[in-house]
Amino acid sequence: MKAFFPSRHNDYHPFILRPKNLFVLAVILLVIKFLLFSWFFYFPKTSEFAVVTSSELVDLANKERVTEGLQPLTINEKLVQAAQEKAQDMLTNGYFAHTSPLGITPWHWFDAVGYNYVAAGENLAKDFTDSQFLHRAWMNSPSHRDNILNSNYQEIGIAVVEGKINGRNTVLAVQLFGKVAGKKVEKPEIKQPASSEVEITTPEPEQEIGSPSVTGTTTEDKNIQGQEVQSQPLQSKKVLTTIGEKSESAVNDIYFIIAGLLTLVLLLTVFINIRVQYPRLIFTALVIIILIAGIASFNGQAFLNQGIDII
Repeated sequence: MKAFFPSRHNDYHPFILRPKNLFVLAVILLVIKFLLFSWFFYFPKTSEFAVVTSSELVDLANKERVTEGLQPLTINEKLVQAAQEKAQDMLTNGYFAHTSPLGITPWHWFDAVGYNYVAAGENLAKDFTDSQFLHRAWMNSPSHRDNILNSNYQEIGIAVVEGKINGRNTVLAVQLFGKVAGKKVEKPEIKQPASSEVEITTPEPEQEIGSPSVTGTTTEDKNIQGQEVQSQPLQSKKVLTTIGEKSESAVNDIYFIIAGLLTLVLLLTVFINIRVQYPRLIFTALVIIILIAGIASFNGQAFLNQGIDII
């Protein structure tokens, strides 16, 4: 009790509020926050990030589809291979677009792996550090959302790669959707049946800050005769995202609790014996409490995803 509760046994000077103890506590909390932020910065450069993020993006897409009464997508290894080849081509040739500088369209990658599709779509993104941020960016963009919730699609393939474009480190995500020719799927109940015609929307550019870089989606359907309908690259849309990493959110909650407890101890110290006051203790405690609250308010994921240029 001496550590937290002011009494005559500690001369109304709780141990936790003594400057040296407050300084040690603040340093520990700063180090933890720094290590967490460093992990967010380093993790996208690891091979595990690609595996975990790809899997999470599939799960997140399927949750959205199930919520809307649509059939979940299954992973197709050919689509995964096509997504990987498209991502590698963007890194090799230094571009971020649906159509390459050489005029190679998204549908080339489907054909290259032998995926005989009747419907196909592509979502692209770069410069992100978390699957939740990326998925929310796609869902907040009407054209990307349409791809994720397109009832024509049955399969999905995702590639997440880290590399350099024009000398700048980046993380790319390629999300491909498809339906194999001759493959039937049970019709889900939806409010507005999907049209068999190609729908291409061009989102208006926004000037918001704090989102991953996301290009406009492209979608292609083939008619019965197999004639390809080409779509044009769409302008990208900047989407404001506010979802943070769960682990960081938990740490921030703990920091706010610590700041709250210190505030309570400080109030008890001031008012339990109003005649005995320690101005230096009160000032130091207030500074440390404000510092801890500031640390807790800092969102590392939002910081890493702010001010990113959209192509």
